[in-house]
Amino acid sequence: MLVNTNIYNHMSTQFVPKKRETTHKSSELKAVYSSMSKLNKTSPLYLVSMSGKKQEHVIDIKEQAITLRDVAESFSDPESRVYSEKTLYSSDEESVTGSFRRQPKDDLPPELTISVDQLASEQVNVGEYLYSSGRDITPGSHSFAIDTADGLSQFSISVSENDSNLDVQSRLTEAINNRDIGINASVVRDGSTSAVMLSSVETGASAASSGLQFSLKDENGGQGIVDSLGLSNIVTRPQNSEFTINGEAHSSTSNHISINQIVELDFHSVSKAPVDIQFVPDTRIAKEQLTSFVDSYNKLVELAEQEGPVNIGSRSLLKDVSGMIKKHTDTLEKAGIHVDDTGRLHLPEGDETNLFREEKLAELFRDNSEFRKDINKATERLTLDPIAYINKLIVTYPNKEDKASGATYTQSLYSGLMYNNYA
Repeated sequence: MLVNTNIYNHMSTQFVPKKRETTHKSSELKAVYSSMSKLNKTSPLYLVSMSGKKQEHVIDIKEQAITLRDVAESFSDPESRVYSEKTLYSSDEESVTGSFRRQPKDDLPPELTISVDQLASEQVNVGEYLYSSGRDITPGSHSFAIDTADGLSQFSISVSENDSNLDVQSRLTEAINNRDIGINASVVRDGSTSAVMLSSVETGASAASSGLQFSLKDENGGQGIVDSLGLSNIVTRPQNSEFTINGEAHSSTSNHISINQIVELDFHSVSKAPVDIQFVPDTRIAKEQLTSFVDSYNKLVELAEQEGPVNIGSRSLLKDVSGMIKKHTDTLEKAGIHVDDTGRLHLPEGDETNLFREEKLAELFRDNSEFRKDINKATERLTLDPIAYINKLIVTYPNKEDKASGATYTQSLYSGLMYNNYA
């Protein structure tokens, strides 16, 4: 066959070769080499005028065929990401949501049943509402302490004769927030009055005998600012979450729990009914793969429609492409993949989850299925000799003698595809 080393040179600036995860055994590479050698040995010598448009046409055929083959393989392999990567489904996301800390490698239970009976809550103290412009705090130095799980923190607040209640409240909340002791302090206002609100960052009952996350007391010699502002007034006691998993009772200091360091669940409200948690294939991956398959097939149909008149001896791209689908139209329709009047494929709207649950896609693409056989047969033709689908003139017919082929790759017009990572 004609050697043309510049056949795809311009493609280096037009296409960036795709990086694929596909690997090949040495036996597979040997089979490809043997197929190319056989093809070259039985092919005529062609005279080809390779315009830029023709080169793009050949590259497109090759690329779309590879995608079809790779996607079909991914759906046939039970260990592929299409099936192995899971997502978590909750029947009541207003009560319970979840995710995976890491993709599970071991088998997961088919589902969990969660009942949330009580949410974990933080401790909230709200002081006395005082007139914001009033001056109810005795001027002087006020010392107090806050006891938390991390220890005792001491504070000192100075109050002048001109400080209003709101001034003192704001200064106190700022001092607590600046110490970062696991308490959020703020001033809440109600008309002309205001109060200090303290809430724990952590939820759940603490290990202390009282179960409180924090407590306050005036220091000896202080002027009683804790009592004056009513800072020890607890409006919400900290409590643990209480829930059942598959009927077994549990509790936690948090509304976020982990199961076997794999599944993470978040509780948002008490559940009105048991919540079903299911671990299903991540349909986003399936959608992406199916979209690639459909787009690549439809692109091949489009390339076939663009194909001009060909000389005798050239194969018909449209015939080879449509042959993959025509006799499997009913099977594709049952799997939810629609074939329109133009021969193009269309995906269902929002129905890919049902395809997985009914294992229709796995059945369609399984090894040795008739559909897979036809996909493999067609893509092998398209990837091995895409130049068969462009117009060319025969100069001499092949030598029918069974002679060993020489340099298989360099004899072929197709060799330029290899050097550009498209082989």
